[in-house]
Amino acid sequence: MTHNTPGADSAPTYGSSLTRTEPFATEEIPVAERHGNPRNQFTLWFAANMVLAVLVSGFFSSLFGLNVLQGLSAVAVGTLLGAVVMGVLAGIGTKLGVPQQVQGRGPMGYFGNFLPIALLTIVSAIGWTAVNTVFAVLALQQLVDVPFWGAAIAIFAVQAVFAIWGHNLIHLINKIATVVLAILFAVITVLSLQRAEFSQVVSTDAPYFMGEFAGWLTFAGFFFAYVMTWTPFASDFSRYLPRSTSHTKVTLFTAGGSFVAMMWLGGIGVLVSSFAGELDAIAALAELTGDWAPVAMATVVLSTLPVSAMNLYGGSLSLLTIHIPVNRIVGVIVIAAISLSVTLLMQTNPYGSFYDFLLVLAYLVVPFSTILLLDYYLRMRPLGALGTRELFDKRRAFEWGFVAWIIGCAFSALFWQSTLFTGPLAAVFGAFGDVSYLAGAIGATVAYLLLRRLPPLSRRAASEPERAIDATSADTVSA
Repeated sequence: MTHNTPGADSAPTYGSSLTRTEPFATEEIPVAERHGNPRNQFTLWFAANMVLAVLVSGFFSSLFGLNVLQGLSAVAVGTLLGAVVMGVLAGIGTKLGVPQQVQGRGPMGYFGNFLPIALLTIVSAIGWTAVNTVFAVLALQQLVDVPFWGAAIAIFAVQAVFAIWGHNLIHLINKIATVVLAILFAVITVLSLQRAEFSQVVSTDAPYFMGEFAGWLTFAGFFFAYVMTWTPFASDFSRYLPRSTSHTKVTLFTAGGSFVAMMWLGGIGVLVSSFAGELDAIAALAELTGDWAPVAMATVVLSTLPVSAMNLYGGSLSLLTIHIPVNRIVGVIVIAAISLSVTLLMQTNPYGSFYDFLLVLAYLVVPFSTILLLDYYLRMRPLGALGTRELFDKRRAFEWGFVAWIIGCAFSALFWQSTLFTGPLAAVFGAFGDVSYLAGAIGATVAYLLLRRLPPLSRRAASEPERAIDATSADTVSA
């Protein structure tokens, strides 16, 4: 049958406009509304990762007893692996024209997708926005005398406005932030390198020392996990690109922006980790920059705005994906309100138990993103435009990808090394460090490849993707 792509013959109502709020949400972006250049993905993800949390993650290098070369190589390998996955998923967004959250319906099923989206995107969006905002408020308090709650409300108001205005404004803000943050962090870099310990050697007395290779692999896993927590949002800001856009270019620009930013700040963290790891984040940055500390504090505040706007935006799309009865704008407000509450609870300990919980969520993200990639290349890509229509078919309630995700997560849990839960096989593989992410990817891959050979779980036969899909099954709630 002939598939009529939405908006193929109509004029754009949104396009590249900055004067109106984004009217679309989880539905397929019409052809007439497709716009942009893959280069924009570089500035988007560069600004998104130029945050204090990345710098602080580098501080853990000395805590694992790593030398400078080991620390820098771990940052490079972990970031690169995650960034490539991120880039490939972002490229899929240009082909399907829907957010990453909606793409999960392909392998998981329409309703099977609810659980991973609720856990991996909504909780993650709320948590990471809170973590980054706590840092911003603490930094702002170094500049002006303002109560924590007042500063938090003001920062959330700005972030929410960006997220509510939507796709085009966020891209513009991140372009501006790329230039501003690059300059400001360049100043911080010069000041920080004066405290760098280039001759730092392996320390067996380090608090978390577990062997050189085990420590290296676990530290690399930190940065891999950090990037992977972005992957459930990978297509949110690439889905407007024309379908003809090169997948390779989207992958390279997305991965490049993420890699450069994280290698830059993570690398600084490694170089100054010998003393910075003993301080809290804001105190460490103030110590690094000395008389320039006010500039550093302003940088932290500014860097929070684009990344948190993206999290609030992605969180709102996630609410719509699991059919919470709100539109996109109300969804942003809901996510912001919940995240503000978490921020107030976390104000004295942004890297506390909730942060540990977010790391556990990273363990669950790897099997999810692995299955999304497998399903796209093995099943959805050959369907072409019909694959996008399938994502709105409620008759595909649960599919084998959901079961494969559960199996992948369960297999990964056997190896978890977290303060919240330690897997029964973690000690057995202690000499190799934290192998949970690798185990999750392997478990999910094997389970998916085996289960996909079985008849589909839904009543609708796999050989019938071309049948007309009831229009009422499509997402209709927009901004």
